[in-house]
Amino acid sequence: MLELNIWLMVGVAVIFLITLYLLNEWLFKPLINFMEEREIKLAEQMKMINVNSEETIKLENEIKEILKKAKTEAGKIREEARAKALALSEEQKAQKQAQIEEAKAKLAEEIEIEKEKILNELLKGKDEIKTILENKIRNVA
Repeated sequence: MLELNIWLMVGVAVIFLITLYLLNEWLFKPLINFMEEREIKLAEQMKMINVNSEETIKLENEIKEILKKAKTEAGKIREEARAKALALSEEQKAQKQAQIEEAKAKLAEEIEIEKEKILNELLKGKDEIKTILENKIRNVA
């Protein structure tokens, strides 16, 4: 049969306990410490991510507000420029209209002067023709 050697069993048990102790000291404790440190770091990083996400959301909202204000201001500037251009156009139109009216008045005045000259010439010519006709009638009679 099998013989049980107590010293061999005690030796195996001692070696097993020593191996267990060494594995615990060199492998399990450092591994558990590493995993705990990593878990702590991950938790810190998750907190930072949450904080950064909140900051990012706040910054995005601020950016949206700034863009909205900029668009509104750009629209106002565009409308002001359009109104100024329209006013300037109307002003130029009014100036051109005034120039046209002034030119019309000058032309009407010149026409009137020319008309008077022509009438005066016709009247002079009428007197001359009248005199010539009277002389011809006297000569004929």
